[in-house]
Amino acid sequence: MLVSILGSNGLLSNSIAKFCNNKNIEINIYGRSEPLGVTYSKFKQIDFMKNEIDYTDLLKSDLIIYAAGAGIQSNLNEQSDLIHFLNVDLPIIILKKLNELKFLSHFITFGSYFEIGINKKNILFTEDMILSSTNEVLNDYSVTKRLLSSFLSSFKSSFINYHYILPTIYGENESNHRLIPYTINSLKNNEKLNFTSGNQVRQYIYVDEISSIIFKSINSKLKSGIYNIAGNETLTVKELVNIIYAKLGVILSDDVFGKAKRLDSGMLNLQLDGSLLSQEIDFVSSVKISDIIDKY
Repeated sequence: MLVSILGSNGLLSNSIAKFCNNKNIEINIYGRSEPLGVTYSKFKQIDFMKNEIDYTDLLKSDLIIYAAGAGIQSNLNEQSDLIHFLNVDLPIIILKKLNELKFLSHFITFGSYFEIGINKKNILFTEDMILSSTNEVLNDYSVTKRLLSSFLSSFKSSFINYHYILPTIYGENESNHRLIPYTINSLKNNEKLNFTSGNQVRQYIYVDEISSIIFKSINSKLKSGIYNIAGNETLTVKELVNIIYAKLGVILSDDVFGKAKRLDSGMLNLQLDGSLLSQEIDFVSSVKISDIIDKY
């Protein structure tokens, strides 16, 4: 089996590459920087914004995973044009070109539960509810993910396409500014912490479980479609922080909350209904945040 991964050194792409290494699955990787900590058959250095993709090798793939993207890390202050191109324009260009070239294997893209938009209701959003959501969204990342999902809801192809809507993914290799490593590192270094109110409800799934879901989908001969991957833990930010404090043996004080502002704070409650996918492939995620903290 040959897997081609578009996007290098992101949390998700790196996790998928390591999964393939552990399963002795051959991989080719395409991206701006050489992959770190993984073994690959071929690395093609490419700036997707400037260089055209050579489809010759891609067409030999049994599985192509589009893991490139922009906008999820607000601290990078990426330009709107970059976010729209990588999150919408390029995957659509690739999808159409593969269809034109009669690609016959599997292609995977990813959405986000930020497509739900501003929501305060304590409800689980199905795939159809996400696709029909008219809730206000607050940034280019959410807009572009919503646009790609909308396109894929009516795209018909010669190949199998899975578009997974993801909750918050986490893992020991994630960027230091994200919530879990920020909290852990600040506590270890005895630095002052500042959080939002902590009332935002989020779902969480360990990034390495995404790879298991991908290959279980293929082995189960799952049909093309849009599928929610629901997190196996649903927590408020305050509850998540409390798990980390308890794991590190530190007493949590409420005075650390309410001192920071984030654009996504208006998205008070984001939860996915993952029943469609779990019924189709019989997969239940089992890793919990408390299991992984020691790896950070």
